[in-house]
Amino acid sequence: MGDEKKKKGGGYKLGSGLIWAGGQWGVNWFLTPDLHLWQIVSACFSAFFAGMTTSALLGRFAKWGANAWVMMILGVIVGVAVFSGAFTGLSAAWDWYNTKDIKVDWDRLQKTLLDWSVIPAAALGLLTGLYVKSKTPAKK
Repeated sequence: MGDEKKKKGGGYKLGSGLIWAGGQWGVNWFLTPDLHLWQIVSACFSAFFAGMTTSALLGRFAKWGANAWVMMILGVIVGVAVFSGAFTGLSAAWDWYNTKDIKVDWDRLQKTLLDWSVIPAAALGLLTGLYVKSKTPAKK
């Protein structure tokens, strides 16, 4: 009785990583068959870590009690940001904070966000948001 472990939830990072890797494999294998096997494996490896990063960030919002709609929206936003490489870590945030003149290449940003390659990341982000929400215990 006292030795029993309480279920804390979590464990969603590995599952999210596998979901992203499987989704990336499906996109590369079926939609871009001209890629070599090594390119597909490399993309799946990157997608695995993008999924783990996305779920780790979303896990905090789920623990704070975000509902399913908020998790889906955050999943799309965070998933696209992580997968596109826009989110590069805390060092980038520090560099942005110390920059005196921030310049945004709006044309490049628009081109990236309106490209077809964003759709898998957005769909996987949406699924990750729901997956993390379902795996996180409800706040009491």
